Amino acid sequence: MSDPKNPFVHSLTLSSIQLVKVCVLSVTLLPIRLLIALICLTLATILAVVGLKGLEKGDIDKRPFTGWRLAVRNVICYILRFMFFCSGFCVKIVGKQASPEDAPILAVAPHSSFFDALAVCVMGAPSVVAKAETSSIPFWGSLIKYTQPVLVHRLDTNSRLNTIKQITERSEGRGWQQVQIFPEGTCTNRSCLITFRLGAFYPGVAVQPVLLKWDNMTDCVTWTWEGIEAWRIIVYTLSQFYTNLTIEYLPPYNPTKEEVQDPKLFAANLRAVMADSLGVTTTDCNYLDYLRIEKSRTLVKKVQKLQKKMEMPLIEATSEEKQLTVNMDLLGERLGVAQDLSELSVVEELCGKVDLRNLRLVTLLATEEDALETFLAQTFIMYNPELGPDKVSSESLEGVLSTVMLLNQKEAKEAVVNMSKGEDDLVVDKKDLADFLLNKKPNYVKVLRCWEMGLTEAGMTAAGMGDLLAMSASLTKEMNRRMEKVAESGSNLLSAGKEVVSDVSATITASRDKVTDVLSSAVTSLHKRTGSGNIGSKSETLDNKKLD
Repeated sequence: MSDPKNPFVHSLTLSSIQLVKVCVLSVTLLPIRLLIALICLTLATILAVVGLKGLEKGDIDKRPFTGWRLAVRNVICYILRFMFFCSGFCVKIVGKQASPEDAPILAVAPHSSFFDALAVCVMGAPSVVAKAETSSIPFWGSLIKYTQPVLVHRLDTNSRLNTIKQITERSEGRGWQQVQIFPEGTCTNRSCLITFRLGAFYPGVAVQPVLLKWDNMTDCVTWTWEGIEAWRIIVYTLSQFYTNLTIEYLPPYNPTKEEVQDPKLFAANLRAVMADSLGVTTTDCNYLDYLRIEKSRTLVKKVQKLQKKMEMPLIEATSEEKQLTVNMDLLGERLGVAQDLSELSVVEELCGKVDLRNLRLVTLLATEEDALETFLAQTFIMYNPELGPDKVSSESLEGVLSTVMLLNQKEAKEAVVNMSKGEDDLVVDKKDLADFLLNKKPNYVKVLRCWEMGLTEAGMTAAGMGDLLAMSASLTKEMNRRMEKVAESGSNLLSAGKEVVSDVSATITASRDKVTDVLSSAVTSLHKRTGSGNIGSKSETLDNKKLD
């Protein structure tokens, strides 16, 4: 399974033409669309409030709506579809939606935007599975309630069981509309399908997979954990002439006996079918896993910066022959750098106050090709050697997992309990740790892999190139920021454009010497750590070019 890019990050850079278009349409078309949307939402909300009149809180979940209340729900769907149509959304439907008898549950993916609500309207307002907090959102709260949703109360310890029970009852009951769920449970950038949550698969009934495809030249609709703000998404999307959405219904998926007994297998197999139809990969990482991976990469960069300031390689400064317990006041002297060096902060971040073993461990991980193998070998050598080469204490392992895997204290303790024989077991075997990482938590291994080769010559060179790319990206971002100002003003475009080019050219000229210094410093420092004989001559060549 290949690793796709981080599915929880989305960046949007508009071209100068797009910026001009957005600025023009945001003062002409956008106000009209917002007015129509406000009128439609108000009307739909009034109908929903009227339809819910006379119902107690528990009545909504007791039986499906019939008669005039069902008719009101259909009218609300038409109003909302009209609203989306006036807002420029063009919907193409491929395939056919199954009946509740043939597929009681609809699994919709990928989930990438709050505009996915359009698909709910097109599907006739099935019972959505949503966070309880959504029922209190202005306008949308009453509309969500009117779908007779399955609400998930995250603060309720019994919420998971209650949700599964409610989904099962509706999938087996008569007269209920289909239950619609976004099995990913959060928004992604559609680059892959993340792990499906299992709520839709516990009942063991047929599930119809539904694919959402936002096929547009400019992706303004995607809303992820790390990306553009919601209001920008609304403004950019409604300032397009049109926005395409394709809703594709795949044939209902009937689970096998094995899948009925194993919801995890059911979910994985259905996800594979949907990913194949979408032409994307799958990943078992969740958002927290990606946060750990990104934080681990940040730590690697901090250690690389520290190494650049040192005269000796870190692998030598933390060698086994040297004392790995040191007073932090003497840390600079130990590593051969100034005590007030800002890059030393990473050592305290990794090691606390006196113990350098964690720094030694990550240094070894960053100088070897197989971080997992190194981790399994060195953890049992460096910590509790008195227990033998294949055992480590639970306390030591918890600390290592917190530092290297970036787990919090609770997660580290639960992991150790899981791989040992219980809370009373004070020792963990190497084979149990290996089995836990490879078979139960393979995502933790991906965090380890971030360290691989980080302090080798190739890794340090790549880090230097990364700094240059970041500098280039900064210049590009500055140019785009200035172009946005030009587009927003809507006047003096030509003269302001010349000013932008002039300013950026001056910035690039001023940065040239700095870029050369970065390369020269990086290359020069490499021969100090690696002993490469030809690096010095390269550094001299760079210096000569700089003088020229």
